[in-house]
Amino acid sequence: MSGAEFQSAWLNDPRLAAHALSPTPVWLWSTDGSGVLWTNPTAAAIFDAGSPGALSSLRFESKDPSAAQIVRLAGTLPHGGAARLERLRGFGASFGGTLICLCSRIALSDNTAAILVVSTERAGKDLSLPERARRLLADFARPAAIFSADGELIDALPGARERFGANRDLIALGAEKLAREASLNGRAEGEIDRTPVTMLRLGAGATVTLLLAFAAPAAQPTHTDAPASDAVAANAAAAAPNSAAPAPQAGARRLPLRFVWQMDAGTRFTLGTQDFAQLIGPKTAAVLDRPWAEIADALKLDPQRQIASALAARHTWSGIVVHWPVDGSSERMPIEMSGLPVFDRDRKFEGFRGFAICRDVDRFTELERARTVPKPDEAAAKVVPFPSAPPEPAPTLSPVERSAFQELARELGARLKNPRDKSARAPDDFGEEELFAPEPPAPPKAEQPKAARNGDAARDTYEGRPILDRLPTGILVYRLNNLIYANRAFLDWTGYPTLEALAEAGGLDSLFIETKNATSPHNGKSSAKTLSITTVNGKQKPVEGRLFTVAWNNENALVLMINTQPLFSDDRGKAADASLRRVEQENHELRAILDTATDGVLVLDRAGRVLSANRSAEALFGYEAKDFADMSFGDLFAPESRRAVLDYLDRLARGTAAGILEPGREAIGRVRRGGLVPLYLTIGRIEDGEKLCAVLRDVTAWKRTEEELINARQQAEKASTAKSEFLAKISHEIRTPLNAIIGFSEVMMDERFGPVGNERYAQYLKDIHASGGHLISLLNDLLDLSKIEAGKLELTFVSVNLNDLVQQCVAIMQQQANRERVIIRTSLPVNLPPIVADARSVRQIALNLLSNSIKFTGAGGQVIVSTALTDDNAVVLRVRDTGVGMSEKELQTALEPFRQIATSARWGASGTGLGLPITKALSEANHARFRITSQVDDGTLVEVAFPATRVLAQ
Repeated sequence: MSGAEFQSAWLNDPRLAAHALSPTPVWLWSTDGSGVLWTNPTAAAIFDAGSPGALSSLRFESKDPSAAQIVRLAGTLPHGGAARLERLRGFGASFGGTLICLCSRIALSDNTAAILVVSTERAGKDLSLPERARRLLADFARPAAIFSADGELIDALPGARERFGANRDLIALGAEKLAREASLNGRAEGEIDRTPVTMLRLGAGATVTLLLAFAAPAAQPTHTDAPASDAVAANAAAAAPNSAAPAPQAGARRLPLRFVWQMDAGTRFTLGTQDFAQLIGPKTAAVLDRPWAEIADALKLDPQRQIASALAARHTWSGIVVHWPVDGSSERMPIEMSGLPVFDRDRKFEGFRGFAICRDVDRFTELERARTVPKPDEAAAKVVPFPSAPPEPAPTLSPVERSAFQELARELGARLKNPRDKSARAPDDFGEEELFAPEPPAPPKAEQPKAARNGDAARDTYEGRPILDRLPTGILVYRLNNLIYANRAFLDWTGYPTLEALAEAGGLDSLFIETKNATSPHNGKSSAKTLSITTVNGKQKPVEGRLFTVAWNNENALVLMINTQPLFSDDRGKAADASLRRVEQENHELRAILDTATDGVLVLDRAGRVLSANRSAEALFGYEAKDFADMSFGDLFAPESRRAVLDYLDRLARGTAAGILEPGREAIGRVRRGGLVPLYLTIGRIEDGEKLCAVLRDVTAWKRTEEELINARQQAEKASTAKSEFLAKISHEIRTPLNAIIGFSEVMMDERFGPVGNERYAQYLKDIHASGGHLISLLNDLLDLSKIEAGKLELTFVSVNLNDLVQQCVAIMQQQANRERVIIRTSLPVNLPPIVADARSVRQIALNLLSNSIKFTGAGGQVIVSTALTDDNAVVLRVRDTGVGMSEKELQTALEPFRQIATSARWGASGTGLGLPITKALSEANHARFRITSQVDDGTLVEVAFPATRVLAQ
């Protein structure tokens, strides 16, 4: 398929589009490893391919290391797309190293399977975002371009650049709505200058970019022998840059004209876009690029010196209407201007920036139409030869103008970055969250472009937001035309569910805020005005409002505060009374809650004087409420705790503590009648640090319980020590005669000093020797179990090859299995990683499990010993037999020390009753999981799983 078809086919899959411009490599392989179906530019560069489409044409042989690893993955990965971490050699990793990748088996649109390999770390060449965009676009035959989430152009094919002209962002192209739809839904289709386009969202979260592709070819149509249809010819003519197709009519404009402007510290006025210069005409525009005072005097723009006053005071202003003259017309065009001061990081004044709106769309349309139709005398004048001037360079934005333009792009950036499901969230729930997964980490804020940082304005957090949300007064915070925050009262009053819904409806333009009476211009101080605001249903409602400037996240912003209560005095009085009663009721409820609390609560001033106390505090110290007024906080504590408590209070009062609420500390309180009480004290600041709140809890019961627990632990340790000493002494006393019995019985069995004489005596000697060995084994098990329970078993954790150890144990038990006519089978994979464990105890675990399985499996039965590596990287040892098995009750009995089940007697098996309990205890001592399952007449399965933390990496 062609490059355009190749990319269009794969980028419509959101699983692949999310990785299209990722800095980490991603491949989509065929299951047979013969080729790469799709890849991103970073992964293509690893295989020396200039673009993803170039790599898709390569074929890999079965012996190729990369293809062999993909084939292995295809045979082991589960169906359904569940991802698994794998170490892959090659694939851009360092020589001899491995690359950690998330690998999954996914189903494509035609139900065929493919292997998706997503690297979790950077590999290969470190390509910049523009370079990755250029390589991705290299596969497109039709005009295409890639834009950032804020709407700025990253890279474009030549055909797309010709269509864009001087426009270099989505707002200027009129694709703002299309970009918003693509950002939310992943795909959108529409038109730009009557040409069909398709827009796709690439990436996820903070790395979202937008791919714009034109439906028509970029170049002029070439002559072919085959006749083209009329529709194709018409589309080609409309798409060609030099086409004679009619230009869009001026009357097509339906939205107000917006433009941005900039002033330096000397108030020199410059424009960020050329639309406004075209509106007022070249003669009037020639006066610009001068200090504002000169422009205002020359054009008589500011007769009441409204803007001049705001500039002199360095205040933010909004909605000041300035009547600009227009070339060729005696009328003036009303332009609504807004601006705010700009400071650098050191709070040094850098000038002003702002935007303006021309809302008289009809008048602007008439001016555009008048300029496009030449007058008769003008047509004749055009034939007069005139020296041609050199062509002007394409208009570009200076760094200052670009910064101002990015301010206007904030609204687009905020909308593109907020998903649709946020419309159901409350305004105070704005936060950083993962919108898609997996999402690579965002770059540090200092490294992000300014437009990206400004786009987060709609997500600004503000410490006072929970308080603002509870106010009955409506509050709207905005910067230029970008909405930042609205509390619930403002949203309810205007009828919008969320701030995003208000922004989607048009933001400030949809509110149509108008003053109902003449007032003085805004000069930085709050001034009450009677406003008319349009609600969600289009109805205008009168309201009293104030507009003032605040610092929001270290930048100036405007706050519109409205009284959402009716404007009539009687209603305001009733509302105020109702509000006062509600506040009084809440105070009574809070007081009742404090009095009900079991902890003592004291309110202190910064000097440590007690201002109020709840009833629990009165009962705790034995004072009445009036007595606390004559006391300081230090008087409530014993001398040995007073200094530490006062230091704690002083640190919080002076604001030098680590936080508003520090971890509490223990202290000794002094009650009124001279007694002492142990307390747990916590102090926090309230009311901006002017007052402090102390919470005191009586921990007498806790101290008593703690003391009892300490005593109980000490007694248990003494009992355990006594038991261990007793067992050690008994073991020593019993081992000496037992060793003599076993030794003499061996001498007599060997008949070293002559024949025994009677065959029965020889059999008795064997019984004596076996009984002595059994008793020695019992003593060893007793000592091991006692040490394990006391936590004194000495273990040496080293790297253990479990397969080698199991083979040694099987060889030891093979003779016993042959005697019992039991077959031992093993299944030990060669690639099993070593574990970290105590070799001696692991060997005893394996021997105990093999001994029990052989003992309770009849002649002709089987014992299967296997090891394996689970999906969670745990190494598990399994011993399964085909013996008699156990019921659930018998299984519980077998795990108790010194308990033997009926099966033992049934099969003639004997033992100490400590085999399984010791095995379970030794497994837990090695941090392993012990699990046993059994059914009567169906055998027993024992699993000992050593966790991933105890498994050494390969």
